[in-house]
Amino acid sequence: MRYITLTDLSNIPDVRIINAPSPVEMRKIIRGISIDSRSLKVNQVFWALKGANFDGHDFLKDAIKKGAIALTIDKSNIHRINGTGIPVFIVSDSLKALQQLAAKHRRKFSIPVLAITGTNGKTTTKEMIAWILQTKTNVHRTWGNHNNHIGVPLTLLTLNSEHDISIVELGTNHPGEIAMLSKLVKPTAALITNIGRGHLEFFSNIEGVAREKVELFNSLSKRGIIFLNLDDVRLPRYSQRRKTVIRYSSSGNTAAEVHGELIGFDKNGNGRWRLNGRTTIQMGVPGIHNVSNAVAASAVALYFGFSEKKIKEALERFLSYDKRMQIVRNGNVTIINDTYNANPDSYLPALQTLELIASRKRARKIVVFGDMLELGLNSDALHQEVMFNMLEFTIDALFTLGEAAALSARMLKERGFKNIFSFNDHQSLAHALKKFLKAGDIILLKGSRGMQVEKVLAYL
Repeated sequence: MRYITLTDLSNIPDVRIINAPSPVEMRKIIRGISIDSRSLKVNQVFWALKGANFDGHDFLKDAIKKGAIALTIDKSNIHRINGTGIPVFIVSDSLKALQQLAAKHRRKFSIPVLAITGTNGKTTTKEMIAWILQTKTNVHRTWGNHNNHIGVPLTLLTLNSEHDISIVELGTNHPGEIAMLSKLVKPTAALITNIGRGHLEFFSNIEGVAREKVELFNSLSKRGIIFLNLDDVRLPRYSQRRKTVIRYSSSGNTAAEVHGELIGFDKNGNGRWRLNGRTTIQMGVPGIHNVSNAVAASAVALYFGFSEKKIKEALERFLSYDKRMQIVRNGNVTIINDTYNANPDSYLPALQTLELIASRKRARKIVVFGDMLELGLNSDALHQEVMFNMLEFTIDALFTLGEAAALSARMLKERGFKNIFSFNDHQSLAHALKKFLKAGDIILLKGSRGMQVEKVLAYL
């Protein structure tokens, strides 16, 4: 059966069951796995994981009250389950057991499984691909930010018999994670959006990032499909004899099997481009980087048999994903909400998009700059690099959030940039920004996920 049952849990290596249900109950399909007692639904299994800030074992009673059908716990917490009254699956390591269960469940399916990684654009590219493919297939995909050692297993465990294809996003901030996640996912196809300077604290340099990301391609079998971004020089040039390689380019490189050529932008900064020299597509999301994402998505869709006409129809209806280049109108002020994450290479396209929109409206350009995290010893230099880019875009005002951004902003003050305001909390920044704003202004909100720059938007 290609759904999760309690029988699947009983097959985890070295599991012990207390309050074991009847054989009939063991075979019933469960509603899923939950690691959060607050959002747990009736007939889900509550899986207790210990994290940096919370221990799921502290919430076993809450999970039972919410209607959990069973619990999975570490054996070191067996003393907490007296009188639970529902089945309890006891394992040596609940995280490892979750991964083992997910890997085994994945192997029930023979459908195409596309894994996506990359420094920038992987979530938007995944959403574009799913948006196109779901017009005629039942698509399973990663939801939200479930792309790590916990999120990927949870994603795999939502696969069921109704799905025709799966698209799984893989993230990493430490060496070895992509290889480990690839073993769980066992992809039949892989796409790396790009190699950029993200999480340098753990990878030392961009070559370390490249080695980590390329592990996804290396994980494929000989029958695997590689979707190769020909515009990224750090991605290896695989020969056709090694694996099937579909090359794509958003710079008009006709050596690629799938290529896009930029035509221009509308008044909102949305790109207009031509697919394979034939089909013109008007995007509804801003930025040249979203044209690149769309070309990647087109390469996948074409491989799976979608026509250029169907791709055009789908992409022209696609809207921005949560906190990724979302355009928000607040009265007479336009806000670009790009707060999901930030690194030095994602800032440039964001600034370009701000410039594109502002130039067509003759508006003041304001940047809310949150710290870029996990850059290690390179942090100061990379923050300063982004500040140099600010000078090229003639920003009218800069509001910084965090110590690293404030420190690097001093360089701009030394060069005569006057409108710089630095803060360590969201509410104070929003209050000052609100006083500064005029009708017609355009604001770019951006920063690393840990900075939660979107709170500024909420205060506004």
